[in-house]
Amino acid sequence: MSSTKLFPGSLLKSAMIVLTLVACTMTTGQALARTLSFATNSPPNSKGLVEGLKWWAQQVEERSGGDLKVNIYYLQSLVKLKNAVEGISSGVATAGIVVPAYSQSRMPLHYLATTDFGSADPYVTAEAWYRLYNKLPSLQAELDKNNLVYLSNNSVGPTVLISNGHPYLTPKDLDGQKVRLSSHWTRTANHFGWDVTTVSMTFPDIYSALQRGTIDGAVSYLGLIIPARHNEVISYVVEPRLGQQANMVVMNRNVFESLPKKDQKVLMDLRHEWLLKDAEHTINHLNDSRRKLENNQGHPIKVIKLDEKQRQTWEPGLRWSDDETVKQMMKYDDHADAVYKAYLDEIKVVEEEVKKNGYPWEH
Repeated sequence: MSSTKLFPGSLLKSAMIVLTLVACTMTTGQALARTLSFATNSPPNSKGLVEGLKWWAQQVEERSGGDLKVNIYYLQSLVKLKNAVEGISSGVATAGIVVPAYSQSRMPLHYLATTDFGSADPYVTAEAWYRLYNKLPSLQAELDKNNLVYLSNNSVGPTVLISNGHPYLTPKDLDGQKVRLSSHWTRTANHFGWDVTTVSMTFPDIYSALQRGTIDGAVSYLGLIIPARHNEVISYVVEPRLGQQANMVVMNRNVFESLPKKDQKVLMDLRHEWLLKDAEHTINHLNDSRRKLENNQGHPIKVIKLDEKQRQTWEPGLRWSDDETVKQMMKYDDHADAVYKAYLDEIKVVEEEVKKNGYPWEH
């Protein structure tokens, strides 16, 4: 059998894709089993989203009848998180986790899935964004432009403020501090004149910066504190309950289109099921994280949920920052304003559904 019958010509032209699409002959007349490489920045022993990822990998193999296997590469070992869009688009990885904040010019619309005010519920925000794909063709167009296929999306949960010395209950508590802030928070700090030295770095670099004293605190995510070992180098966690960090799960389009139709269908059918698994695992993990942080006998962490008065000291600035983000993304794609408004509207719809019916997995 010639190689051209096994692989599309487009794959043969890309050495990168060949490296991530492994074919092995099982027996004469049988189909080829393909191993899909999946890139994530998470460690293999972390909870929450990794539990959903492992479930998905198992389901892919089972539902494809063994045609597809998934090899998960943890801790940025295949693709650096900040280069994930480029890495998956070019085929260095078959699929993986993408944080649009690191590729704003390439994924300006998907960048809007992360918010800094409003709902901090991982299910509400993930479900709301998922529904937009059936309503807004502009989202699909952005994926097509980057040679990507949508597999799922998730939220790592609400933004939190971690620190040593004292907790950050209001912007005034940032005075004189060196803090790793996300781009949204940095813009807000600069515009409203917060007396804080903002430090830019990728999420995986936070631990060593806190350990060395390069920074006093950081914007982090509740469910990632223990997996990232931030609890070893902080004393306080503050939950503003304003917004969340959204991730996209995408696949190289060339590889996807090379698969048999029945295997493509397996991946498509798993999208919403995976979203629900991720949301359930993440919400359970967040609750478990709070307990573990506060009850750690060796180094207990003070976890503080802001009251409404304290929340209001942060919200106006962060709402302004989100509006500014939309304006900036309009420079890359003039659909940004419509996408953002549709997202906020959908969040309200899903929130009402949860209030009325609870989470889907609860019944």
